[in-house]
Amino acid sequence: MTGPAVKSKRGLRFDLPLCLGVLALVGIGVVLIYSSSGAYAEARGLPGSFYLAQHLKKVIIGFLAFLIGLTVPYKNWEKWAKPIVIGALLLLLFVVVSGAGRVHGARRWIQFASFGLQPSELAKIALVLYLAQRLTKKAGEIHLFKNGLLASLPLAAIGFLLILMQPNYSSAATVFCITLAMVFAAGCRTSHLVLSGIVALPAMVGLMFSSAYRRQRVMAFLHPTDNLASSYQSFQSLISLGHGGILGTGLGSGTQKLGYLPMPFTDTVFATLGEELGFLGTMTVLALFALVVWRGLRVAYRCSDSFGSLVATGLTVAVAVNVFMHVGVCIKMFPTTGQTLPFISYGGTSLIACLFGMGILLNISGSLSIAASLEPRVAKPKGWGPASPAGALLELRRPRLRGKAA
Repeated sequence: MTGPAVKSKRGLRFDLPLCLGVLALVGIGVVLIYSSSGAYAEARGLPGSFYLAQHLKKVIIGFLAFLIGLTVPYKNWEKWAKPIVIGALLLLLFVVVSGAGRVHGARRWIQFASFGLQPSELAKIALVLYLAQRLTKKAGEIHLFKNGLLASLPLAAIGFLLILMQPNYSSAATVFCITLAMVFAAGCRTSHLVLSGIVALPAMVGLMFSSAYRRQRVMAFLHPTDNLASSYQSFQSLISLGHGGILGTGLGSGTQKLGYLPMPFTDTVFATLGEELGFLGTMTVLALFALVVWRGLRVAYRCSDSFGSLVATGLTVAVAVNVFMHVGVCIKMFPTTGQTLPFISYGGTSLIACLFGMGILLNISGSLSIAASLEPRVAKPKGWGPASPAGALLELRRPRLRGKAA
């Protein structure tokens, strides 16, 4: 059993490649926002550096949250998980009931002066902490459907429904994927998950077609040339990526941000990246995300403490799903949705929540380093397990299944 990360004689330890990957992505985000937001700001009568200055303020707040996650022993979050998730659910309920922050028909923000708080981003982190605490408590019963799986999910289900009611389907899908990955890694029976998916799939398809604007988005995805207005963002994203070629047009030299590409530094920042830094730039950024996901799953796999392992799993899956959805929208793999690119897109709450989560993940990795330094030096096999995310989740659940068999 490993303890929380603490100050040792050799200082605070953590996963350096993971930390450097996160810092590199934040730095790339600052550069991209500087390059892509100037024309957008000036077209609205604002100084060219307006969005960059706003983003830098949020980067500072984000790094304060990052330091909190890094320095507070991660086991403390197990004790605080329930009040934290209840607070996050109350914020989600306030947004739904009050209709605060309504933009394009969606209610997603609570406005404080010039800062907009998006509770769904905070809820993702809160639900990861709560699910890890709940699944750890239910470890001996997780193989049971009623007393194990269902008994672990009521607050997560409430959060999912409140996010759907905003409506915010990309965040709801992220919460669904996080929950699925965590209960799978905790040792839930695969047959129970398959049964739950069979029941949930018709409901999700029904929701997809339950309103006119959602039907319009789906039809624009399936038949883009018949719905040119609704397909505009997808087409412009593809034009941006194609225009960039291998090496890109150069930072600041992109033309799609000049009123053609909607939201070039938030929902379509990956397309801006592809135009100005080209195929090599996009592959570099995706490689950095792959590094973060790999090191996060490695932390989850190596952590012998169930709570820490499940928190690391949830935080890593949250980043991976967000990246997959954002890039998928830009390359027209999915219908258009408002999903930011972690660490890179302009967006205060998303950036702050992601950095806070990475601080906690690094704290967990620090506990592993300190525990390893206290153990006798013995020869250890190279590597850590599977190379693929799916294989990693299979490996994560095996120790728990072996424990049940014993």
